[in-house]
Amino acid sequence: MARRTNLTLLAALTASFVTGVLALWVGEGRALAVAWVHGAAGIAVILLVRWKAPVIRRGLRRQRADAPAAVLTAVIAVAMLATGLAHTLGAATFGPLTVLGLHLTLAIALVPLVVWHVAHRPQLPARGDLTRASFLRLAGIGVLALAGKASLEGTLADSRADSGSLRRADPVPTSWLNDDPPGIDPALWRERMAVFPRREVTCALDCTSGWYSVNRWSGVAVSDLLGPLPAGTRSVVVHSATGYSRRFAVEDVGSLLLADTLDGEPLGAGNGAPARLVAPGRRGFWWVKWVTRIEPSSRPAWWQPPFPLD
Repeated sequence: MARRTNLTLLAALTASFVTGVLALWVGEGRALAVAWVHGAAGIAVILLVRWKAPVIRRGLRRQRADAPAAVLTAVIAVAMLATGLAHTLGAATFGPLTVLGLHLTLAIALVPLVVWHVAHRPQLPARGDLTRASFLRLAGIGVLALAGKASLEGTLADSRADSGSLRRADPVPTSWLNDDPPGIDPALWRERMAVFPRREVTCALDCTSGWYSVNRWSGVAVSDLLGPLPAGTRSVVVHSATGYSRRFAVEDVGSLLLADTLDGEPLGAGNGAPARLVAPGRRGFWWVKWVTRIEPSSRPAWWQPPFPLD
């Protein structure tokens, strides 16, 4: 029983982590399915505590040398689940951090601890694990997890994006890692953009720190700025004054906007002035701030880290 519980819990934690990573990546369209699986996996972990708690108590009574590390793993796991549930119920911030940001930090910290725990206490599936009783128990946990997710989904359905992000009226000048507003000459884009037709788009900026806002952005289409692309172009790279950049496939260029106004007002420094990229349907880290140049590239769009490293 203990082995089956441990293996099921490991599978649920793995599913929760994988879908959590995917939830940061996918935009509109696929975000809802990923968020549902992620939420259901998290609830399954909570349900499995019912069977895991006796296993933990027996392990502590044995006073093994690795008991402190196991306890630390359990504490971080509980904190991770608590912050995930708090975000789902509408909690936005925890001190200077967003609740979702704290949840992500705890999840990243948990990964090496779980790997260490599995390596020091390895357990493999056995033929006897696939009994009728164990199948029914797993099915029951799955049904309860989905029912729990459906129940929670109804609490904030009107104020959340498909990704689970909470709605705000205006974009928050948040960062990924090192994202301090640099000093840029306001005239950097003014003259060049003035010769192109103005375009406007109303769309959602969905940030990986757990919020989204729907606003009106206006500026110049990136396709107008670049004009006909050179032969052999496979992607377009958008560079920031901070050294940050993101690469987009050629077929996506038509949807990109270089914006200099937000809801009819000039961009503020925290939101990327003098110009930032607007990438409808993409998560916030694709919306490059403080754009200094946009250039064609012969490299494919996947030639970059999946998430920002700077």
